[in-house]
Order: sequence, then C-alpha cells, then structure tokens
Amino acid sequence: MTGLTQRLAEFVAETRFDHLPEAVVAESKRLLLDTIGCALGAVRTESGRIALEYVNMLGGMASATVIGGTTRSSATNAAYANARLANVLDADDTFPTSTHFGNATVFSALALAEMQARSGRDLITAIAVGFDLGARIGSWMGAPMQIENGRVIGWNELGGPAATIAWAAIGAASNVLGLDARQANHAFGIGGANSPQPTLRKWAESDEQPMYKYADAGWCAEVGVSAALLAKLGSTGFKDFLDGENAFWKTYGSPTHDDAALLAGLGSHWQILNTTYKPWPCCRWIHHPLTAFTRLMAEHELRAGEIERVTVRANPFALTRIFREQQPADMLSAEFSHAHALAAAAFGVPPGPLWYAPETMNDGSIAAFRSRVSVVAEPRSANIAEWMTGGQWRGVPGGVDVHARGRVFSATADHALGDPWDPGTRFTDQALRAKFNVMVGLDTHGEGAPALVQAANALADAVMNIEALPVSCIADHLQALHEAGVRG
Repeated sequence: MTGLTQRLAEFVAETRFDHLPEAVVAESKRLLLDTIGCALGAVRTESGRIALEYVNMLGGMASATVIGGTTRSSATNAAYANARLANVLDADDTFPTSTHFGNATVFSALALAEMQARSGRDLITAIAVGFDLGARIGSWMGAPMQIENGRVIGWNELGGPAATIAWAAIGAASNVLGLDARQANHAFGIGGANSPQPTLRKWAESDEQPMYKYADAGWCAEVGVSAALLAKLGSTGFKDFLDGENAFWKTYGSPTHDDAALLAGLGSHWQILNTTYKPWPCCRWIHHPLTAFTRLMAEHELRAGEIERVTVRANPFALTRIFREQQPADMLSAEFSHAHALAAAAFGVPPGPLWYAPETMNDGSIAAFRSRVSVVAEPRSANIAEWMTGGQWRGVPGGVDVHARGRVFSATADHALGDPWDPGTRFTDQALRAKFNVMVGLDTHGEGAPALVQAANALADAVMNIEALPVSCIADHLQALHEAGVRG
C-alpha cells in the first residue's frame, strides 16, 4: 500500500473527542488511572529516585507535573520521568503484541495537555489516538520473533518494544498539541527516525537486567513530545516514513509487515479496548501461570506452608534463564522470575511496591518457597505463533502443577486475569481501583491514613470524570497526594 503515513497523520490530527465511542472514552480514563497509579507506586524505588533526580538536575520551565516531585518541570522532562516511573514495577498495561506503551501514551499527552492548559476531553482524545497509533505500528510489524516452518525458533535479530512506545507518544503528543495533518506527518518522520535502538535480543539473554529493561519508556515519551513540538515549530521529517521499500518496519528490523493490520478499522476499531491490565507487578508472560495458581489456591484453600513444590508450565518466551531464576538478586530481575511471583502471591503480599521491598525479597519463607518452584514448557504453547491473530496474541496457555496434601493440583489458563476478551478475566473498575489503592500506599479496600485516603480518592474520582474537568485538576490532586505522604 501507499499513502500509509498520510492516512495515519490525518487520523491523528483530525480525531476529536466527539469521534470517540463511549467505550473508548471509558477505557482511556481507566488507562489514565492505572498508569498514574503505576508511576506513583514506583516513586520510592531506586530507579524512581534516579529518574526524579535526573529531571531535577536538568531543570526547565515549570510547565508540567513530575509525579513524586516537589517541583514542576518542562513538558519533555515530565514526560520522561513519569513514563519511566510507570514502567519501573512492570505493573503497567501490556498490549497483545508483547509491548507496553500506555506509559508513554498517557504521560506524553498529560505533560503537553498541562503545558497547553487543555481540557480533560482533549487529554482523553490524545490518549485514545496515541494508543491506537502505537498499537497499529506494533500490529503492522508483527510479533518480535523468528518463525521457521510454522514454529517459533527465537527472537528477531532486531525489533522490539521501543518502536511502539515511541510511536504511541508521537501520536498522543501530535493530537494534544493540535498539529494539522502536514505537521503530524513531519512529526512521524522526526520521531520515527529517532526511535531508540532495538535491544530485545540483548534483554532476552541478560541475567541481570538494566533499570530500563528492554526499552526506556521515558526516552520514548521524550521522543514523542520533542517530535511534536519540533513539527509544530516548522521542523521537517521524512513525509513517507511508513511507506516504500525502506519504510519504518524495515529500518527498525522487523522481518515482515502487514499493511492491512496497520489500517484495518482505522477510526472505528479502537485498539485501546484490547489492552491487558496487570493484577500483579511482573512480566505479562508470568500472568497466565499466576492466574492458574491463584485460582487453585482460592478454590482449594491452599496455604503457602503446605505447598511442597510447584511446576510452572510456561510459553516459549518465558523459559529463558531469567524467567527460571529461583533467587533473583534485585527487583528488576525479580519482575521476570516465576518463582518470586508465585511466592509473593502465595504469601499474600499486596501486589505492588511491597513485592520488591527488601523485607519481601529477603524474607526466609519467601526464599524457601522460591526454591521449590521450577519452570517447564507448556505443551499447548509450543508453537506460540498459532495463538496470534492480526499480529496480536489473544490467548497464550500457561499453567501450574501444585504438589500439596499428598496430591497434585493442576490448572491451565488460556487467558490471564486482566485480559479484556473473556468476561471471567476482564479487569473490573473495582479491581482497577483496588490496584490503585495499593500503589499509593493504602490497602486494597482503600483504607489507610485519613489524609492519604482522602487525597487518593479525590485523584481517582477526578481521573474517572476528567472529561468534564480541566487537566489542571490532575496536577492539583497529585500535589495534594504528595503532601498527604504517598508511600509508593
């Protein structure tokens, strides 16, 4: 196909709040609340500290809110810090191309909406549009894996999540800044050409994870914000960056592309309705065995102390060494450890920052449980390519065999909790609010210090009604939450 860049630029530039279906408005608000919660939960982590100190060091005009900070900063700085924070705990939503980009979508849109004093309707529109662009770029390039004779043989040599994160930020920033189609076209060329290097293969082979893991969501958000600002000022970029023999899919290292997936249902089939929320702060690939495990524990009233051992049955991409590590050395590595996730869940650790607090990581009972968890292949996931549709995964079987009480309890989950395609796994508004409460330092029922309860409830209520409010109210409530002592 030709004209792909222009058609998507027109979509990004011309979409308005009135074009959004009610379900898309509701999902955009849910994503906004979840992403803010994930960022708040990471404020007191080491990676969070570094992000906040970094933007304080840079300085900048007081244009936008930096979560967890005492001062405002430039839109680029705020987008960087907040998007980086949102991915620190690996609790942020995951799109079924095996990528996270709600982080940069939300915080690129929010930073520029604050800077421009936009309405809540404008913010919601930018989130929906930016997310759609990121999702379509990911679906266009397909899964980041090599397939030979119909079977997966490994990760692509290049490619990776950074592309979709950056493009989502470009789309959100271009929409909320009010770029016209010509300017948006140039923003695509500027931002696409400056997307971060693909590092997926390096991530997959690394036992010790860097703090940004497979991509720095903060840099991706900053790319999107900067590209849109430059285009608005008149800077130019490649106008056909998604077209031709040397289109973005090829320059970024994808072995193939699907133009139909890029444009299918544009403006009518909104991809934000396909995002998957995370009940637990760990890699999405772990959520399928975790779903099966927690269901077994609840159904049979199993207690951690009576579980002799657990065999996790995982999909092919969750079998590398980091996923099989029983005693992860740090938080980043623990986010990819089946053993740590099952141990934290078995002992009822609230799924948020406490999963990786020193008292949890170093707890003797947790460590002993981790040593009893092994990981093998899930036979039904052997050819993971069979579970893909239109460049997306809509189900990936994973399960557990739990040895306790002299018997084996087994379960398999094709869909994980948080998947939107099955009524039994959809993340409800109640579950979303409970997760947000834990992230800010309350319990799942929203109980805690009175001032913190009041500030958290006010922020959550404002987000869920943001279409009737100015964006500035989010900044006001974040400041009140900070003053109330958000613990993260």
